[in-house]
Formats: sequence, structure tokens, C-alpha cells
Amino acid sequence: MWIPEELKVYLAERAKNEERGMNQIVVDLIRQEMARQQGAVVEQQSLPVIREIVQTELRKALAQQRSDLREDMNLEFTNELKALTRASDNRLAALMVRGLRDSNVARRLTYAMLARTHGPDFANRAYEDAREKAGRDLARRDDMEP
Repeated sequence: MWIPEELKVYLAERAKNEERGMNQIVVDLIRQEMARQQGAVVEQQSLPVIREIVQTELRKALAQQRSDLREDMNLEFTNELKALTRASDNRLAALMVRGLRDSNVARRLTYAMLARTHGPDFANRAYEDAREKAGRDLARRDDMEP
């Protein structure tokens, strides 16, 4: 085998420094080159597999993150809806109480006015008649609703 002169000089110096034969150094260099070549082949073959593994793990992580985000958004929406419903219910209850109180005041004022102008007996009869008619109207509405 022919080797350029500068490489032969390098081999001779290295053999002298390591106290080994030039043939041993050449054999070691060839083995190292073979290992490097085989490593490159293995690397080339395993790179697509590694890439697929990484992509699969990334897809799983992103899917999990989307799922967690959906759950967080749903929880946030549920909490906001509960707060809104609670405020709406409180407002509705306050309006109902006010309506009952105002209707009670109106009933008392109407009764007092009827009692003064037409007497207490007439006011009592008018009140009883209005109560019965209101009861019938409510019963009729209950029958009409599905």
C-alpha cells in the first residue's frame, strides 16, 4: 500500500511516541474509521425512528395541553355562569319581594279608600270578590300551560 510521505512521517512519529508499531496504529485508525462509518449508518437509520418518536410525543403533549385548556375554559365558564346566575337570581328575588310589598301596599290603600267611601262591608265584599276572581284566573293559566 502506498502512503504519501507526510502521512508516513506522521505515522512514524506517532509510533515512536506511543511505542507501538506503525501497523498497529494503521489498524487502529482503520477500526476507528469503520466504527465511525457504522455509527453514521446507524445514525442515518435511526434518525427517522427517533424523529417519529419525538413527533408522537409532541402530538401527545399538545393533545393533553388542548384537553387541559378545554377543561380550564369550561371550569372558568361554569364559574362565571354560576356567578351570573346567582346575581340574576338575587335580582329576581329582590324584584319579586318588591312586587309583593307594593301589591300589599296597593291592596291596603285600595281597601282603606273603599272603606272610607263605601263602608267597611263593601270593602270586605270587594276584597273577597277580587281574591276569588284572581284565584280562578291563576287556576285557568295553570291549565293552559304545558
